[in-house]
Amino acid sequence: MGTEPQFQSLPVVTLDGHSGSGKSTLAQRLAERLGWSYLDSGAWYRALTWAVLEVKGDTRDSQVVLNTLSSIRIESNPKGQVLVNGQLLGNELRTAIIDHHVSNVADHVIVREALNQRMRQMLEEPGVQGLVADGRDAGTVIFPDAGLMVFVEVPLEVRAQRRFEQNQRKGIDSNLSDVTAALANRDARDAARGDAAPQITKRSRLLDNSNQTVEEAIGCLLEWTAKNRLVR
Repeated sequence: MGTEPQFQSLPVVTLDGHSGSGKSTLAQRLAERLGWSYLDSGAWYRALTWAVLEVKGDTRDSQVVLNTLSSIRIESNPKGQVLVNGQLLGNELRTAIIDHHVSNVADHVIVREALNQRMRQMLEEPGVQGLVADGRDAGTVIFPDAGLMVFVEVPLEVRAQRRFEQNQRKGIDSNLSDVTAALANRDARDAARGDAAPQITKRSRLLDNSNQTVEEAIGCLLEWTAKNRLVR
């Protein structure tokens, strides 16, 4: 028999979906409303990527990445911000070089397994009352026993338009066709990850986030959370 921890000692809600679906914003807001901790699983992969690059390691070498993971402490605060060896990381995780290398890190199966195990340990942290986690496989792989598993669905063209407008607001030079192509490539690479690919399961609740406001989507998630008896 395995020695996996009992994930559901505390209530867990997971939001999975493709890049640009808005799942991170929804997960963070939902955690705030519930008074639970928030786990941004993608930020953990970015933090590990940052750590590998800091020691000038090769992100394509699974053993190098695994050795780096073994030598550092990664953790999240309740707001989902990631720390490496006590250093709070923010903009360092959202650079072009991290964007370029993070998929290499996430492609390594043994690295994903090790990092997933670390993320599950958040449920053992003092003061954690519940957890809202987002990612591509937060429900299907990291927390398969989550009390509520949601898949956030948004068509590619809508995600691309949102990302393009976000870039404009941030003063990032881009064009819609390039943004669309980049997201399509990301979708294809994610789809090649087998069980870790974004996918809808029999237990998933489908949330169409194409036209809803954030508050409308949060209202839906709160209703599902209550129906699944995860809050008192």
